[in-house]
Amino acid sequence: MKLDERGVLPESDIYIYNSSLIRKDYFYQLLCMGRYHCTHGYAVKPNTLDSYLLIYVTRGRLHTSSRSGQHNVINEGQLAILNCYERPGYWCADEVEFMWMHFDSHGIAQLYEAMDRHSVDVKNRSLVASLFDQLLSRFAAGGQPSEARLNKVITDLLTQFFEDGDGEMGHSRRFEKVMDYINNNLERKMSNAELAAMVNMSEFHFIRSFRKETGFTPHEFIQRSRVNTARFLLQATNLSLSQITFRCGYANEPAFSNSFKALTGTTPLKCRQEAFGKISARSRIASVDLIAREDDE
Repeated sequence: MKLDERGVLPESDIYIYNSSLIRKDYFYQLLCMGRYHCTHGYAVKPNTLDSYLLIYVTRGRLHTSSRSGQHNVINEGQLAILNCYERPGYWCADEVEFMWMHFDSHGIAQLYEAMDRHSVDVKNRSLVASLFDQLLSRFAAGGQPSEARLNKVITDLLTQFFEDGDGEMGHSRRFEKVMDYINNNLERKMSNAELAAMVNMSEFHFIRSFRKETGFTPHEFIQRSRVNTARFLLQATNLSLSQITFRCGYANEPAFSNSFKALTGTTPLKCRQEAFGKISARSRIASVDLIAREDDE
């Protein structure tokens, strides 16, 4: 579709997507997307389409402004997300080319708030361009991408905002290494000094940076990992409480029970009893249903 907008050159395209509102409960919902070639005079002030807007600038730069008057620039090779519920504006002073999509979902507001940054320098430009192109080429051929494909592409694009960057954001991959180590060694005692050495950081800086990245201190993360693993073993296996206690790194059952109750509000024994009670109830329901069917026959 071609739109007659000031500053939008003829080679630009826009596509409207007809989606199922039901899918919004568990998929990202695409509203429209396009590829724009613009020149001086193009401006949207403000954007009033209730949604979130992903913009990837492939040439030139795009200026943005918030309702409070804050001015930012999306440069060539940058991916940005705008919250259009907040009525942002954007425009270009010179020629610019960019790909964009308006989308929404029930959970995007929380994800947007969790982002440390709302524009990123794309490291793999060919990847991001190809993600947009997957959808744009389908529209250009006269079809519509499947909702599953749309969801995957939007998820992959949003992932770019959480990839490693400079400064504190650059620690994330090293912390993944630490978290993997913790989850694979729950039965062992682990000190902050040991974990800090894995990422070549001082103990003080490690604790502070780890908490900023994960929301937990290393000790809190270890305890939660142990309790989450213990809860799974209680609900899905026949291992004894003693076996689970030592497999999850606790010195004795009282220590395990106290830690488990502090985080879950219940004891390990009650957790197991509730899980097996639900299984028994489902079995009874299944048996009643089977008997009813046999009676019908």
